[in-house]
Amino acid sequence: MDKNRITELAQRALKSGRYMYTDFMGQGDLASFLDYADKLGVPYSIFGGYPEAERGIVIFGDEELCGYAEIPPVKALMIKARGTKFAEALTHRDYLGALMNLGITREMLGDIVIDQGGDKASKAGAAYVFVAEHMADYIVDSLMNIKHTAVDVSVVEELPEGLGATKEEKQLVVSSNRLDAIIARVFGMSREAAAELISDGRIFINGRTVTKKEKSISEGDRVSVRGFGKFVFSLENGKTKKDRLMITVEIYR
Repeated sequence: MDKNRITELAQRALKSGRYMYTDFMGQGDLASFLDYADKLGVPYSIFGGYPEAERGIVIFGDEELCGYAEIPPVKALMIKARGTKFAEALTHRDYLGALMNLGITREMLGDIVIDQGGDKASKAGAAYVFVAEHMADYIVDSLMNIKHTAVDVSVVEELPEGLGATKEEKQLVVSSNRLDAIIARVFGMSREAAAELISDGRIFINGRTVTKKEKSISEGDRVSVRGFGKFVFSLENGKTKKDRLMITVEIYR
C-alpha cells in the first residue's frame, strides 16, 4: 500500500470536490488503511462489487462533498467455458493466473467468485471477477483460454442471486465472548493456536486488524481469519447452567 499516493488522492478529492479512487487492495492493505483513514479528514467508502468482497477500492468523496453521485469504476465479468463437454474443473488460481498472463496486475483485479454448480454434464462452472473498469473491454477481447479450456467473457451487472453469500448458522457454547475463545470454537482449534493467529495479525474484525486476544466481539461483527475463513457473530443467547456463553454465528461457506 502506497500511503503517500492514498493521501494524495484523498487531498485531491477534498480540494476538487471530485471522486477519487484507489486501485484494488487486499484485506491486509485495507485494514492498514482503516487504521489511519479517519485522520485524512475526507469522506470515504470501500467498494468491492458485492457485500462480502475481501478486495476493494477506496472511494474518496461522497454526495455531500462532491454534489453528485457517481457509479464506482468497477465492472463484473463472467468467465464461462465455451463448450462444457471437455471443459476442465478450473480453480481460483487458474482464473487468476490466466488474467495476470494478459499483463494485468493484481491491483486491477478484485475478488474472483466461482460458481461451483456449473453444467450437470461438466465439471466446469462459471467464474465472476471484479475488475477496474478501464480493463474490462481488454479482458473481454483478450481472454480466450484458461489452461486447455476455451472460455467466453462478458460483462454482467451483478453476481447471480445467492452466489458469494452462502452462510451456515451455528449455535455454539464458549467460555466467553473473547476473540481467542470464539475463533477456537468456530474453527475447531486450541485457544493457543487462535491466540497465535491473532498475534500474527491474521485476524480482522470489520476489516480492521486485531492483535489482542482479549478483545470482545460484539453482535454484528464480521470476523475474518486469514487461511481459515470468516463468520459473523450474530448474537448472544444467554448462559448455560455452568455459566458458559451460548452464541449464534453465521459461517461463510
